[in-house]
Amino acid sequence: MTESAKPRLSARGSGVRADRPRLTRERIVAAALALIDRHGVGGLSMRKLGAELAVDPMAIYYYLPNKSALFDAVVEAVYAELDVTSITWTGDWREELAAVMHRFRDTLRRHPRALPIVATRPTTAPVSMAIFERALELLEDVGFSAQEVLDIINCLGAFTIGHALAEVGEPVGGETPDAGLSLDPTYADQYPRLARALAAGIDYDPDESYALGLSAMISSFRPRRRRR
Repeated sequence: MTESAKPRLSARGSGVRADRPRLTRERIVAAALALIDRHGVGGLSMRKLGAELAVDPMAIYYYLPNKSALFDAVVEAVYAELDVTSITWTGDWREELAAVMHRFRDTLRRHPRALPIVATRPTTAPVSMAIFERALELLEDVGFSAQEVLDIINCLGAFTIGHALAEVGEPVGGETPDAGLSLDPTYADQYPRLARALAAGIDYDPDESYALGLSAMISSFRPRRRRR
């Protein structure tokens, strides 16, 4: 066999041709998130991920030791899409919190099939740390304790994730024939007020629903105890 005919191996001997894109942690995580976006969490496996990247699945473990670490990295990738740098900081903590949460919701809605992972795996992604830091800067100055600030951000984050999951998350067991609110006519006498409301026409607007809940939460926050 001539020198030119020999297979070209990567520096780690993985069998990947040198003319293919180099395997990196960033490529692996991006491919994993893309697989989840297309097929859901159940559609992600190391074998499928290896096929997506055209590498031996074992090569992935060099960068991420197990599937748990991969899921954590996927959550970080979702948070990395959250753009808070372009938000106009007004100095009004209520307005700023609302702006960040709306951006967060927009980010989550781009990855509906990744929501179960984001909802159940905490992250220390740089953007989330920046949000906590900015919230502490704003809210401690108006009397909130550090514990209260962290609780507030966690409450708003959980509300936003839950609302997005209910809105765009993949239904367990598949789509239902009629996902809208309706009432069987035989129950009209039993639930007269609900029957009248539905007859008058009730439209579900997820944007208005989210804004209403977010505004109610933020406006209700008060320091429990003034700091000395």
